[in-house]
Amino acid sequence: MYIEWINHELDMYVVTNNRIIWIEQIGFLNREVSQCALNDVQEVNSKTKWFFANMFNYWDLTIQTAWNASNFKMEFVPDSLWASRKVLNIVEDYKWWNKKEL
Repeated sequence: MYIEWINHELDMYVVTNNRIIWIEQIGFLNREVSQCALNDVQEVNSKTKWFFANMFNYWDLTIQTAWNASNFKMEFVPDSLWASRKVLNIVEDYKWWNKKEL
């Protein structure tokens, strides 16, 4: 049970000014790192399931990209509705500023 908790606890998104980096802890000393440019983000969704997830405000967060192979999904994110809005605002600001520079 401790190893499962560590695997979940070490999963994270890192949002930089150019890309989103997804670090997923798969097992002990086994990690997968994926990334996509902010231009490639198409949708940011949060989805809830189960009674306790609603009660404690832990939802799933999904970032869908232009490349079907690199969709990011993080489960049991605290306050994921706020997190999805924040990521979407960062993506929209990035696209707006890059459009303005052209």
